[in-house]
Amino acid sequence: MRVVQRGSRWRGSKDRGANLIEFAIVMPLLVLLILGIVEFSWILATNLDVNQGAREGARLTAVDTPAGNGALRTEICERMDLVGNDVATSITWLSDGSPAVGEGVSVTVASPVTTLTGLIDFFFTGFTTLQSTVEIRIEQPPTWTDQTLQCP
Repeated sequence: MRVVQRGSRWRGSKDRGANLIEFAIVMPLLVLLILGIVEFSWILATNLDVNQGAREGARLTAVDTPAGNGALRTEICERMDLVGNDVATSITWLSDGSPAVGEGVSVTVASPVTTLTGLIDFFFTGFTTLQSTVEIRIEQPPTWTDQTLQCP
């Protein structure tokens, strides 16, 4: 019993501080990994929000509820939780000629990529905009016109 205690005491006194050094080496990598997971999740959620905004915008545009570009823009921006309040988020309506019932309309929502921490922004230098386009057939007589508007 004494031999085991002496051996463990002798080994512990020689390796004093090794755990601290190992932790100091591994901790920055662990923090970077966790922040990368958080940032990737945030960008994925923002992308889903842009897709949902385009789908909702196309649906509202097709049935012309509410009437006019300004009211449609307000409705679409309110339905996007993560990017709706961003001033750089744009909504574009584009129809074939003058919009009429039965014709197609394309609604595009674009929003810049934003990160939460800013620590890994250098990964997203070439990837700066999230964009989603939905095409739909007009079902009600439209009161909107082709235009690009920013979210308020």
